[in-house]
Amino acid sequence: MTSTVATGISKVIDTPEMASRAGRNGRVIAISLAPGTQLTDSIEHACREHGVETAVILSVIGTISEVYLRNPRDITTLPIRQEHEFADEIDTVVLQRSMEILSVQGNVCRVDGELWAHCHALFSEAGGNVRGGHVFRATIWSQGEVFLQELTDIRVDRKHDKEVTGLPQIQLHGCDARPTDGR
Repeated sequence: MTSTVATGISKVIDTPEMASRAGRNGRVIAISLAPGTQLTDSIEHACREHGVETAVILSVIGTISEVYLRNPRDITTLPIRQEHEFADEIDTVVLQRSMEILSVQGNVCRVDGELWAHCHALFSEAGGNVRGGHVFRATIWSQGEVFLQELTDIRVDRKHDKEVTGLPQIQLHGCDARPTDGR
């Protein structure tokens, strides 16, 4: 069964397979990162400083000197019980070499009340080999250039789905909804 409701400027669609909410583009936040800076922490910090609750990562370019990536193992099953660095259920790859940032995609929203930059990325190393996955953390080598698009009239946060995936899944809210942490 599909439920569609128009709420002012926003359309809400809910089906058993998906939910969607329409929002608007807000400000574009540009971030310049110096050598030694931690990528995801810096994105989260910039969002806090600019009062951004929900954002899409538009573009990240530059170089890194170290990255911790996560990918599922061939034997990983759902629900995933532990998703931290070096957890048994996932493959954590640590690359400690200068690499070009080819692409970073993701979003910023709240998980358990804290802003979280959820990033997936591709990096190229000497010889053109490409590595990628979920980014736990990455350290900028020469520079980092980040552009974020704030989303307004919609709020996205994450709630841990302990039953099916074991991962923090997005929850979509209209602009009048309060964050799940009561803020």
